[in-house]
Amino acid sequence: MRHPSRALLVGAVAVAVCGVLAGCSSDVAAVLPLGPEPTGARVVVIGDSITIGHGLRSAQAWPELLAARDHLRLTDLGCDGAGILAEGEDQCSATYEELAEQAAVLHPAVVVLQASSNDLGQDDDELDGATQQLVAAVHRLLPRARVVGLSAVWDQDAPPSQLATISAALHTAVDGVGGSWLDLGQPLRGHPGWMQSDDVHPTARGQRALLAAVTGALERDHLRW
Repeated sequence: MRHPSRALLVGAVAVAVCGVLAGCSSDVAAVLPLGPEPTGARVVVIGDSITIGHGLRSAQAWPELLAARDHLRLTDLGCDGAGILAEGEDQCSATYEELAEQAAVLHPAVVVLQASSNDLGQDDDELDGATQQLVAAVHRLLPRARVVGLSAVWDQDAPPSQLATISAALHTAVDGVGGSWLDLGQPLRGHPGWMQSDDVHPTARGQRALLAAVTGALERDHLRW
């Protein structure tokens, strides 16, 4: 996640979990090693550096842990630095909307979008419009896919107030296309030992806490793949 006072530190969040999505490959896409023949839903997750498991092995990121648990055919399109308006860094250099175009060629059944702290500092009205545009684009490109949105997460400290605004914009947009919304709360808050030395990205233990938050939200809202 990105702290307002830190230069382009990658954030927590962007796209949702719930349903069936397709796999996808690129410099930033990790196709999960789920065994020879995963039998569950095809899922694509769009998010940021936390989604991709920055600083960890790919198998330690929560989307891969989820795929292994539920035998999903999952592609993780997490991108360091990316958000609704924020453009990713290094080899990725993409916004969420550009990642959605990559997801579309996979024809997934479910697209997961997680709100991201990388969009902190953006104008609220501009962010709201871009979020509506993103979700509308996903629905247009993949009209039969289920869209699932995830709230943005922060580190061990109390989140900045704009983080709730970022999540609310995605929540409204996902509801508008009949998608599902998962509120993850702040599972890392109060746990400095679950953060890497940069105080931005979760450790393997922190990623397991994010997995528990995602699966708990799915169970709480009685959602299935």
